[in-house]
Amino acid sequence: MVPLYLDECLTDKALARQLRTAGHLIYLISELQLLGRDDPFQLESATGLGAMLVTQNQRDFVPLHHQWQAKGRRHAGILVTRWLPIGTRIERLERAARMLSPSIAENQLLQLDLFATEQQAQIYIDSLSA
Repeated sequence: MVPLYLDECLTDKALARQLRTAGHLIYLISELQLLGRDDPFQLESATGLGAMLVTQNQRDFVPLHHQWQAKGRRHAGILVTRWLPIGTRIERLERAARMLSPSIAENQLLQLDLFATEQQAQIYIDSLSA
């Protein structure tokens, strides 16, 4: 199981509450009092907590992932998503958090869409482990 660090665009307390009820460790930047900090700081913060950063902000975090890779920097994982209805988002985030381990998520740039079903998620995770 991997902890999740929800970026500013995902600070929905209902989302966090549902995931916490399912037994997941969830960090909200609003609760950490880190609202308004820049993206590199958020990624460092998530990494320091050993949590995979979850964001809708692909425009900034995809290049940031590649910059960190080029510099040999490691992070705890980035999970990017598009807008999804809350029920779908909760289901996929719960599946990702439950099925991923910190060692598999480490330094990966992942797509939440690939956690749509248990089978699809398992195939995705197996491809990361290969």
